[in-house]
Amino acid sequence: MRLHRICIVGFAAFLTACGFQPLYGENPVSTPAAERLSRIKVAPIADRIGQIVKNHLEDALTPLGPSSAPLYVLEVTLVEEVDGFGFRSDESITRENLRLEATYRLLRSDNNQPVLVGSARSNMAYDVVRSDFANLSAREDAKRRTAEQLVHIIANRLSLHFLKAESD
Repeated sequence: MRLHRICIVGFAAFLTACGFQPLYGENPVSTPAAERLSRIKVAPIADRIGQIVKNHLEDALTPLGPSSAPLYVLEVTLVEEVDGFGFRSDESITRENLRLEATYRLLRSDNNQPVLVGSARSNMAYDVVRSDFANLSAREDAKRRTAEQLVHIIANRLSLHFLKAESD
């Protein structure tokens, strides 16, 4: 147990020596990325999956609630594709792949000038069985999980953008 603690302390010392900086931590030199993220308003996104992505983005970016004076607006466009692969001998599909691709733009709210433009993609495969209810449930679960993955990707990219902008 003592060796375990020594390794943890040594690893922490190594990280501070190499310039490691927590993404959401306090930085006495500049404002933290979390403060900038909290000033983002997420624009409405089309369809049910868009509503799920929007809700998760708002939870990830502004956990304390929306800002009363947002500096940025995040626009997201989603494209959803489902492809079948894996076939039975009767040529019915046994697996499906759900691909969700997001194109996002972070705009300044005062002049609508783009600050960051990018895209993110998430894939999730699931089994297709002979039960329609099970297939519907599997597809909805795959949508939820791909939406959550997209939110993590977008939130991390926004955080890294603001962290880089602060260090420049």
